Amino acid sequence: MAPLPKLESETTLAIYNAYAKSRGQAWDSIGISISILGEECERALWYALRWASKPEVIDGLKAITFETGDIEETRLLNALRMIGCEVDDVDARGKQYRASAVAGHVRGKMDGKVIGLPEAPKKWHVVECKSMKDEYWQKVKKLGVREGYFAHWVQLNTYCHLFGFERGLYICRNKNTGEVYSERIETDHVEAIRLLTRAERIVKSANPPPKLHEDPEKKMAWKCRSMCNHKGLCHDGEFARVSCRTCLHATPEMFGDAAWSCSRWNKPLSLAEQKAGCPAHLFLPTVVPGELVDANDEEEWVLYTLYDGREWRDGAKRTIRYWHHPESGCVFTTTADDPDPADPLCVELDANEFAELAAFYEQTNGDNE
Repeated sequence: MAPLPKLESETTLAIYNAYAKSRGQAWDSIGISISILGEECERALWYALRWASKPEVIDGLKAITFETGDIEETRLLNALRMIGCEVDDVDARGKQYRASAVAGHVRGKMDGKVIGLPEAPKKWHVVECKSMKDEYWQKVKKLGVREGYFAHWVQLNTYCHLFGFERGLYICRNKNTGEVYSERIETDHVEAIRLLTRAERIVKSANPPPKLHEDPEKKMAWKCRSMCNHKGLCHDGEFARVSCRTCLHATPEMFGDAAWSCSRWNKPLSLAEQKAGCPAHLFLPTVVPGELVDANDEEEWVLYTLYDGREWRDGAKRTIRYWHHPESGCVFTTTADDPDPADPLCVELDANEFAELAAFYEQTNGDNE
């Protein structure tokens, strides 16, 4: 007789559910987050900016992991205070210092700034706090943060550049052993400018940059295969999400603060409007898994031959369905042709309910990195 499966504790499930409910988010970053600015794949940055992939629903376990990162950040900043440093981690409003570039389409939040370090007691430093498992921590300790964890170095270096600092402090804690590693860096303004210029090119592009790897099954493409949220779009023939940012009528503007406009309706677009899209939505041809074969400007439709051989017409009067994941605070759209979301907790809304919730999350959660 087969053994009975071990049931997961109801207490554990209740904890996970409570964490999922407590971490409401708007989910999509307003722009390219400085935390991923060092990402090797430009296409992934473009997909993230355009809200092209399905939103990730943060379950209870992931929410706990995020909270652990917040706790470690507070612990490390307090450790600096314990050794006599002055730490400034909030602005006049009591919020994290925010940085932005490329007309607000690149943005992030700085952990803080510190003065009084034993190596340079009179020099202000931008400080970036991290925690990581032993494998990555050992690499950083051996090679330094620039070679050991380039994305973290880019994040710190970019904040140093944008806030006008010449020095930065990287401090991280080993999740396995509790060990602390700290390293001072000198700001590389040239590299910061290069990466911000690259980001501006990505923001302005109406088409996704080339793929990092054409075949995700190749040995060198392990990151595409197992670590990228955009694999479905990039390699598996999935359709992009419906939002203004995947529509050929929308343009990221180079003025204001992460402004977008619509040429179809000749108007600026709020974040709630961007998330909802409209019945006149037409996909950017380069996010459709097929070849464009015909189009009609007056009737507002585009005809494609999909890669599976089917003929598909993208056109006006699109039926958009609106969804809410209450436990996580996630709102997103699908089309009438898409299957229902796999998560049974997703609730379908009407357009007005969706707009109200999207605006509510925008107001209560503030600016995601």
